[in-house]
Amino acid sequence: MTEGRREPRTRGHRKKERTRRQLVAAGLRVLAEKGHGLTVSDVVAEADVSNGTFYNYFADRDELIEAVAEQSAMALAAAAAEEPVEDPARRFARATMRMLLHARADETWARVMLRLVGRPGGMGVDLSRYLREDLAEGPAQGRFDAGPDDTTLDQVAGLVIMTIRRMVEGQDWPDTPQRAVTRGLRTLGVDAAEAEALAAEAADSLG
Repeated sequence: MTEGRREPRTRGHRKKERTRRQLVAAGLRVLAEKGHGLTVSDVVAEADVSNGTFYNYFADRDELIEAVAEQSAMALAAAAAEEPVEDPARRFARATMRMLLHARADETWARVMLRLVGRPGGMGVDLSRYLREDLAEGPAQGRFDAGPDDTTLDQVAGLVIMTIRRMVEGQDWPDTPQRAVTRGLRTLGVDAAEAEALAAEAADSLG
């Protein structure tokens, strides 16, 4: 390979990438249905590949679950990155609203998130990841009373998790995401009127 040039991907490389994506997608669907009781046999049946193919990409089921968790975490980070607004309160409202609306629209995604949040061994999805920057900037800008301490992160992430759980369990009303975003902003110290206005704005722009 000529120095300074990246070797082009071959057809074989592209096929391997497709197969890995196929296995991760199958793992996501099986995990949503069966939780951590999923087996390699479940996944290969869903992906329509052989056991040998599975083990060409993953050492075991736990490694596959880690890949699913990583993909879910990346989706969260991408959603938050799509909120370029400067105000931490407005960015929090929009990022949280986007996540809740996505959970409402894609039940498989929502169920997988619930399965992966809090997974032991440090391999779960950290739902507070998208909050940390906003919670660090908010107090400095006089927008939030609370900073990025563990207690505040747990409170707000817990609110999001429970809202997604209620959605999955059928306890979902048209204004459920808006009420959740309002409560999250109130937890951070935004006054009631502004919290309601920011939540409504996020619902109107993203709903």
